[in-house]
Amino acid sequence: MMRPTLISLSIILPMLPFIIILLMGYTTLGIVIISIIGAIGAISLLRNNLHYASWFSLILTSFISILSQGYIPFVFHIALIRISDIPLFNGSIIAPEYSLILAYMDKLYSRYVKEFNLKGFDKKEIESELSALSRSIISIITLAFTLSVIVYIGITKANILSLNPFIALIIFAIIFIIISRYLIEKIRKLES
Repeated sequence: MMRPTLISLSIILPMLPFIIILLMGYTTLGIVIISIIGAIGAISLLRNNLHYASWFSLILTSFISILSQGYIPFVFHIALIRISDIPLFNGSIIAPEYSLILAYMDKLYSRYVKEFNLKGFDKKEIESELSALSRSIISIITLAFTLSVIVYIGITKANILSLNPFIALIIFAIIFIIISRYLIEKIRKLES
């Protein structure tokens, strides 16, 4: 059964950037935000819309990243928080993005289960097929994330390219979108 895995990852992964903030020494901020995300995740679980916690985490992580590094703190001489490991924090935005995909997969999973049950299909066969579909989509998305992370790490660690981690993060997002769209189009062509 894949649905419990999708649900648990959709609730836990949005907390990862703020666990990193917690480990950087911002204990109160980390605990407060983790608690808020946990509450949003619990309410979202009851309403069967797990993506709210992922969106909140993604937006807040981006907001903290923008207001803690780059041109805004340089111009205004103030940063929201001092991030000790900028590539790690910027890279942690992967977790809310990944959980967002998993949350939407869970929503589709439950919608398909409901639809196929109404049409009279066997429940075990529905679960088996949807779990196989979910595993294949997760493996495709994981491959896209892995390739994007490798490029991101290469950009942030290479001294030859003088790109800051935020630009590397933007490049990571673009690469991820291109790879995932390409893979999804290939799957659609195979299914036709």
